[in-house]
Amino acid sequence: MEYPFIVGTAGHIDHGKTALVRALTGVDCDRLEEEKRRGITIELGFAPLCLADGRMVSIVDVPGHERFIRQMAAGASGMDAGILVISANEGVMPQTKEHLDILSILGVRFGLVALTKKDLADDETLALAAEEAAGLIRGTCLDGAAVIPVSAASGEGVAEVAEEIGRILDKIPPRKGFGAFFLPIDRVFSKKGFGSVVTGALYQGAVHEGDEVEVMPAGVPARVRSLQTHGARTPEARAGQRVAINLSAASQDGLERGDAVCAKGAFLATDCISAHLEVLPSAPQGVNHWQRVRLHLGTADVVARIALLRLGAAGRSKGYLPGTGGPVQLLTESKITAAAGQRFVIRFYSPLVTIGGGRIMLPNGLGARGKAEREAKAALVEDLAADFGPLSLLAAIVRDRGALSPSGLFALSQMDKGAFAGYARELARESEAYGLLTFGKARNFISRGAFDTAAREVRRTLEKFHAVSPELAGLDAEKLAAALGGSFRSGGVPAGDCKELLALMAGRNIIAPASTGKAGYRSADFERSAGGKFAAFAGRVKAALAAAGFNLLKAPELEAKLAVPPAGLKRALAFLREEGELWTLEGGLLFSCELRDKLLALLAAMQDGITVAALRDAAGVNRKTALSMLDFLDSQGLTRREGDKRILVKEAQALR
Repeated sequence: MEYPFIVGTAGHIDHGKTALVRALTGVDCDRLEEEKRRGITIELGFAPLCLADGRMVSIVDVPGHERFIRQMAAGASGMDAGILVISANEGVMPQTKEHLDILSILGVRFGLVALTKKDLADDETLALAAEEAAGLIRGTCLDGAAVIPVSAASGEGVAEVAEEIGRILDKIPPRKGFGAFFLPIDRVFSKKGFGSVVTGALYQGAVHEGDEVEVMPAGVPARVRSLQTHGARTPEARAGQRVAINLSAASQDGLERGDAVCAKGAFLATDCISAHLEVLPSAPQGVNHWQRVRLHLGTADVVARIALLRLGAAGRSKGYLPGTGGPVQLLTESKITAAAGQRFVIRFYSPLVTIGGGRIMLPNGLGARGKAEREAKAALVEDLAADFGPLSLLAAIVRDRGALSPSGLFALSQMDKGAFAGYARELARESEAYGLLTFGKARNFISRGAFDTAAREVRRTLEKFHAVSPELAGLDAEKLAAALGGSFRSGGVPAGDCKELLALMAGRNIIAPASTGKAGYRSADFERSAGGKFAAFAGRVKAALAAAGFNLLKAPELEAKLAVPPAGLKRALAFLREEGELWTLEGGLLFSCELRDKLLALLAAMQDGITVAALRDAAGVNRKTALSMLDFLDSQGLTRREGDKRILVKEAQALR
């Protein structure tokens, strides 16, 4: 019975890791000619282990040489438990310690110590080696783990190792994940008659034959032709299993270790990752701001810069000292694809020594600019590190971006559609608890911080507007929402929904509806004021329009007639529109309330019916102007068109 569980070896070169795996499984993981010739493991090896109760688990065999730490980290990234291999006749060596550190960094919390080559050590040496091993793991991720003497050559102790693996399996609960399918690739090859095949430890989610997938970070589309676990075909694979995927429509030339096979559309390429970093107590030195490091993430190995999110005077010079840590951003020199919650290892760029590692919080972060942004992102990382789950992750993504539509949030969620829909509904219900607000028909999300920033910007915009136009009751809602929407357009928030955000601000008394009842807003403490000079000027504008009669003027013509600057006329026209005394017809024609009443009276006197031609002759205007005036009355509901004629409605009779 295939069980989703991966146990891996760790330890110094030539301490018997591969021999132990062969004794446990019957499989020789050294498959390369060079490995057999040199007698050392160079590449990762994989084998199935069938336990006494019938459960089959995966074993990953890693290289022990210091030059192959990259391969070791790649293999360890998918482990649920580790077998720390220590030779009884040599004891603890440099890579023993470094491999143990890497297991700890990558979150391995269960395992055992295999004291190998028992047949080559006398009783006293064996006892000393066991004591040394127990001391090494004390206070580490393997604290309290069983130390089992074993000989791969004689088979002594091999059954005990297998039994201990079974006991560990009983302790570890099944993986609980909420992310979409994600598999870091550790091997690529081509098989005649099949095409491209990739293998790896399935990190999260599930994959099925026929699924549409993408190879990231390049975004190469592919389809799952078939799946295998330990050489046996299977219709599906899930998190915690070693799996080989035969991909159609993907060339082997475009695939390599470090890539990831992902659910289609669920993951993005990134070069900015927000994470929580821990520096090993045993690290020879700490980590400084903007330090260049090697980042081992899944099976990827890339160069990155570390940006500390908390600097301060001391932080700039000391950074994070050994045994400490905190929130950082990892800025990679080449694009990679990461999963939220994934663990990573960092090593000095030169010399190649392990510094520490941590956990990815936001795989698709935004670079921090300035002290305030760094502090906000630091708090976000710390909150997520303390409570990592589907709702807290979605909330953190919104907080990082400011505001997102549901579709914008889904694109960054790394979740399947069905799972996301459920979590998004729950987040909307619990939004206040997560520091969020919802608004608009689409149920957009906005963080409290972004809402407060937007509210300040809206208030500033209104204050500037009131300073320039104190006679107007408020700024048009459409214009205010359009200005606001520019800040959230990148998050997919519909421009129309920004009006709902304004209504939310009004409901919290941050701003107020315009006092005239128009669809607009004003500052909460604003009182409109049309001064004496301005009122007199507005009166001149009305008089000029009345004098022109039905020969309707446009703004430039009125500006020339009154010999006034454009800005002054624009203010007066806006005021008259707001007062309901002026409209602008098609073509920019200015039409006053007085002219409307005169027009209604003229139409009421027409005995032979209201037509465009009749109005043209009666008002002494051209056909285009007559048609514009009648279309305006239609739009106001004052006339109703029947064929080529118009009929005055009752409301129009009342206005005469």
